[in-house]
Amino acid sequence: MYIGNITQYKKHDKIEKVAVYKDEHINVIMLNLPNGEELKPHISPVDAFFVVQQGEVEFTLEGEVFHLKQGDVFHFKARQVHALKAKSDFSMLIVK
Repeated sequence: MYIGNITQYKKHDKIEKVAVYKDEHINVIMLNLPNGEELKPHISPVDAFFVVQQGEVEFTLEGEVFHLKQGDVFHFKARQVHALKAKSDFSMLIVK
């Protein structure tokens, strides 16, 4: 089944979360952050895996800071506190 091309979901004029695909087992989201924007500390109710599609981000997980760039992959467990700050126009594909 063809779903589409993820480049159509990349936009950087504002913080945006776009549903790419969802069914009863999986949720795929494109998150876009313009340079300098951030998501304050929050939690996810489920484990998450993401792939950085574009740009660079400072990703903080439980107080530890990771500097991630295009091509990096990352996984974290449910209910871990995390935050993001874009160091350039940034996009990542999140799988939950």
